[in-house]
Amino acid sequence: MSDIVATTTHPATAWLIGATPPALVSAALLVATLLLRGRLALALSLAQAKATTRRHRSTGTRPDPALVWVPTTIDPGRTVVICAGVVGAVAAALSLTVPIFLALALATPLAALLIWALLAIAEARYVALIDRDLTAALGRMSALLRSGSGFRTALERLLADMPVGPLRDEWSYLLTRQGANLASGGIATPQQVVAALAEQTASARQATLLSHLSVAVGQPQDVLARRCEAAYDAIQSSDRRREEAVTELAQMRYSGMAVGMAGIAMAAYLTLTQWERVIDAYSTPLGMVVGAVVIGALALPIIGGLLLARAADVDY
Repeated sequence: MSDIVATTTHPATAWLIGATPPALVSAALLVATLLLRGRLALALSLAQAKATTRRHRSTGTRPDPALVWVPTTIDPGRTVVICAGVVGAVAAALSLTVPIFLALALATPLAALLIWALLAIAEARYVALIDRDLTAALGRMSALLRSGSGFRTALERLLADMPVGPLRDEWSYLLTRQGANLASGGIATPQQVVAALAEQTASARQATLLSHLSVAVGQPQDVLARRCEAAYDAIQSSDRRREEAVTELAQMRYSGMAVGMAGIAMAAYLTLTQWERVIDAYSTPLGMVVGAVVIGALALPIIGGLLLARAADVDY
């Protein structure tokens, strides 16, 4: 600052000189986002559709075009805005230490990485919401079938009271696609619709359930009610096993968080007490790479503890 004061006529506003590169980077990314927002949202929608296509390939089958279901795990327009804001901020920060063109070039892989992470998080949240509501919805359907309601009637009554969420959207598909005109000829039967959703849903637990029901839907009412009740009892047992496993693995999660937080606390203490050395060490391009590696190493125990503490049980 002493050099700036000695060589400038208006030192109070000299900080604007250093702010020019990040401002230009932010403005360029903002203009690009505004011009390409529609195409970026379309590309994000296609990415979600490709995720469904990968599930088709894993099962080795592809449903009729009239029965294609692409779950909207995340709103494309809002995701583009979030990614643009975060990537713009990161690129503006990079422009303080690297050339402006390099900062703009790094913005593209950063945006791709961020979109991939958001898609993965959104799909995991989507599946978690389905699994959370699946047991209760299946129990009510079992009760409706035992009382004499047919499969379609039970679905209509169930959807009327079901809260808004991914499970309601997917089970609405079971109702609305029945009777659809198929490209191969004829109309979609309940068995075909249930089997198609089983191949396309993102939830492995629901896919297992729907594969079971796709066989039972075409059978007599009493057989369907008994099989649905058996599936409800089995999924309740599955939930109990999963809760027991989560409880037993909780120590793994707590240990990882304790080790990770201890490392972060130590790094924060060293940063506060030796701030000048930290700036000198990590302000260069190579230092930024090393800093990212250090941050990743500090976060790994927490991430590992959370991942290893997850439990799933779909074998019902």
